[in-house]
Amino acid sequence: MKNLIILYNPYYQNDVIEQHLKVLIENQKVAFGKVKSKLKNTEHSFQDELEKIYKNVDESNHLQLFLTDYSSIYVAKVVAVSNDDLYDLAPAYYKEKNLEVETWYVISDICEIVKNDFEKTRDEILANFTTTNFGNHTYAVYGNSYVYPLIVDMKYEIDYFDCEDEEFRFYPDIFKSQKFLNIKQNLIDYSFGSKYIYNLHPNSLSNIISSEIELQEHKLDNTYDFSSIVIKYSKTLEQEIYLFIKTLFKFLIDKNPNIQNIPYSVQGRDYIVQDIFNHKPNFGTYKYLLKDENIKETIALNLEKIESFFIQKKLINYIYYIQEIRNETVHDKPATLNDAKSLRDKILGIAQESILIELVKSKKMILERT
Repeated sequence: MKNLIILYNPYYQNDVIEQHLKVLIENQKVAFGKVKSKLKNTEHSFQDELEKIYKNVDESNHLQLFLTDYSSIYVAKVVAVSNDDLYDLAPAYYKEKNLEVETWYVISDICEIVKNDFEKTRDEILANFTTTNFGNHTYAVYGNSYVYPLIVDMKYEIDYFDCEDEEFRFYPDIFKSQKFLNIKQNLIDYSFGSKYIYNLHPNSLSNIISSEIELQEHKLDNTYDFSSIVIKYSKTLEQEIYLFIKTLFKFLIDKNPNIQNIPYSVQGRDYIVQDIFNHKPNFGTYKYLLKDENIKETIALNLEKIESFFIQKKLINYIYYIQEIRNETVHDKPATLNDAKSLRDKILGIAQESILIELVKSKKMILERT
């Protein structure tokens, strides 16, 4: 997966994202144009490298395009790149203002990461990027000589569009209600902090916030079935555990390549560990693999005791807990307020450490060792 950054300029249009969103909602796709700068006539220094990236972009191999004006930052799922005339798939202002587009990016989804907060954009998101063609240094907001589109890597890698539900889209909810934003800020202030919240998958964050809204609206209703909340919390944990497992096994395979060929089966189908990166296994698979002697030995040799303890003990216990909660919900037993609160407390870290923060911390420690 490749990542690019483009600075969008309000000078050309003061509601750039909103205009593209309107077309996206109507057509399920929208073309975003990299407008040719009137101030620069120089050729992009890394155009050949960009062309190689563009050549491999399609529906099954998307490009992440980060769009920012420094106040806000969004990430778009790009499924095609073209130099053809795509004005008809773009907002009308491109034609109306005679904007010369050098490259079109066909977008099938877009996710809001930070809105109207320069410091969070700079310190939490842009600071996670390294500039591939500028010495691999951390992205610099000030005093840089970047030419856009800018190729970047992520220190802490997030595929924002890696969702279990292939039909899921972020763009219908991109501009959230004030209630949604207030709850998000409360989660930053009292649960996760900005240090961790932006390391969660956006789908996880949306599930947590929508669960909070639903819980607050119905917590006094003794007849309400809280199963939908429990399911959203469970999906959040499933998503974050899967992302952690992928990070863990990438690290372990680097240390011991034999691990990638360890076999396992799911519902009668045979797989090897390498398949985990493309096929999400079930919780039973995680428990099975983490008991493998070769994997246990590689963990013990390459990770600190506290990291090994989290993986071999705490993570497995969390998996058992989630399986138990999920099985009760699947078997048509209505979830109670206490069921929802119990899971909520573990996720948000109320009177205990948050499962999600533990997962993020452990993932960060592993990434620092790569």
